[in-house]
Amino acid sequence: MASYNKVVLLGNITRTPDVRNLPGSSTVVATTGIATNRKFKDKEEVMFIDIVAYGKQAEIMGMYVTKGSPLLVEGRLSFRQWEQEGQKRSKHEVVVESFQMVGGRKDRTDFDESMVDKDDLKMPADNAMIRDEDVPF
Repeated sequence: MASYNKVVLLGNITRTPDVRNLPGSSTVVATTGIATNRKFKDKEEVMFIDIVAYGKQAEIMGMYVTKGSPLLVEGRLSFRQWEQEGQKRSKHEVVVESFQMVGGRKDRTDFDESMVDKDDLKMPADNAMIRDEDVPF
């Protein structure tokens, strides 16, 4: 019997990714959540989904993704079970196979305008001509 397990989500990150190493391993893991919504008729349904990334993707997610970041995620649905304080626990989560940041640079919070010299942004006067010897190529 054939089967197919693929999930595609587009939404906003609900919390800044928690990046750690797996116990006893050098594998990096990032866990966070994504919120998606669906509008139908006059209602809106919001879903909060846990996502987990491993390896290089987890490192990149930890460096560039923050709460509120819009993200496109492709992955697979996974069911995890564990025991905590004598009780059996379980949850579904999406294991990230690839992701893409979909917001513009305006969404970044680490840009500091004071680092830019305002004189560098000014346009040259209309009578200022660019000569061929001014062009470096």
